[in-house]
Amino acid sequence: MKTVILPVLGILLLALVLPSSASYSLQDVLVIPPSDTSPPGSPLSVSAVLLIVPTGPTTFIEGYSLVLSTDLDRAAWNARVLVDGHQAAVFEKSGSTVFISGYLLSYPLSSDVEVEVTLKGTVPIEGAVDPVTVLRVFELNNRGEVVPGSETVVTRNLDLPRTLSSLPVPSECDAIPAPTRAAPGIASVVVIASIALAFLFTRKRAL
Repeated sequence: MKTVILPVLGILLLALVLPSSASYSLQDVLVIPPSDTSPPGSPLSVSAVLLIVPTGPTTFIEGYSLVLSTDLDRAAWNARVLVDGHQAAVFEKSGSTVFISGYLLSYPLSSDVEVEVTLKGTVPIEGAVDPVTVLRVFELNNRGEVVPGSETVVTRNLDLPRTLSSLPVPSECDAIPAPTRAAPGIASVVVIASIALAFLFTRKRAL
């Protein structure tokens, strides 16, 4: 009997010791302007709320990190950690990535933890990939690896200008025929022949 109970207890203890990944819910995502496409170089702003949904003994694993990233140029972030409606931490920085330590998100399960995010930037002009990633959220474990299933991405399609290669090619029936021109050699022969005939006709009348 002991040989059966001990492995079961070991598995239960292991489940309690090993950290389980906290999940989050991305809510209230608002991208301005709200159109589906954006031309390169145009300004964009996005706001969202990340509601932390705990799946372990605390709201978030202390050794993990919550990462916010973007492909926008000149990105300016404002991220606020709220605990039970009160501000607990603020991140105001520029750049493509913001790292939020799990220590700042780890609270007892009775606490409501969320992250309010505001981002402003411009759509890249050079090297832009369609669609462009406006906001990417994911978790990193204590080994610096992306936690499977933790990634959420907000994208925007690029409004690229039409190039000459994308313009419609006119068909043969739409082509305008070029005016025909007589060859210079043929025109000269006709003129000389006309002069010769006129000369012979005049000489014949004179005789």
